[in-house]
Amino acid sequence: MLLGTVVWNEGPVERRALVARLASGRLADLNRIEAIRLRKLGEGEPERLAEVLVPSSLRRLLEGGPRALARVRQTVAYAEKWDRRGTLPETLAPLPSAAQLLACLPRPAALRRLDGSLLDRLGVKEPGGELSGPPQPGLAAVGLAGGGMAGYCLALEDAGSAALGAWMTDEWPAGQLELKVGTARRSAPLKAWEGLELPLLRAGEVVLLPPPKLKAFPELLAGAEVRLSVGFDQLILRLGPEGVHPTVQ
Repeated sequence: MLLGTVVWNEGPVERRALVARLASGRLADLNRIEAIRLRKLGEGEPERLAEVLVPSSLRRLLEGGPRALARVRQTVAYAEKWDRRGTLPETLAPLPSAAQLLACLPRPAALRRLDGSLLDRLGVKEPGGELSGPPQPGLAAVGLAGGGMAGYCLALEDAGSAALGAWMTDEWPAGQLELKVGTARRSAPLKAWEGLELPLLRAGEVVLLPPPKLKAFPELLAGAEVRLSVGFDQLILRLGPEGVHPTVQ
């Protein structure tokens, strides 16, 4: 299951919503779809109940703990069946081209490194942003109420904060992590993080896992595309003038 946060325009109004990426690539507005599901089940005040069970904010969903995550899985399964029938309206599941992907958790409850040192949670950058330092690629763990782990997302530490990928996966990703700066590529197997002991996390807390050791890049140019990818997501940013250094480890 892939969960993220997107915005799109509905006339003069902007809609910000918790979405799931469906198999077709469409973005399912889970709060609205859950309200429709509840109405069909005969529940009273379905919109209000949906805002409690499947809120339109990923952070609020995480505050609901494992039961909330289990509930949203049901909503995603319902949306997938509806989409396969070919009758899911675009108002409930826009195409990616019609929406803007934000960081999966635009305002974490806390942001820190694995060693406990805090980072600026209000400075989180979204896909398409500009890095102000050499790229430090990796993954981040996202906390769930009760101290558990909700999932993982792509992350790059930057300027005392971080850039986060658009999607949180509720499973440990497979394959390898790849960093591309301009035309140069570096990669690291995900098994590099095997055996890490993660602390108990608060709901909506994001912890950056230590970046892998990569071979130095020959040069970094201002404006170069920085592309961090793993099987479930890719995070694309730009290297700003402040981030240009001869090499990066």
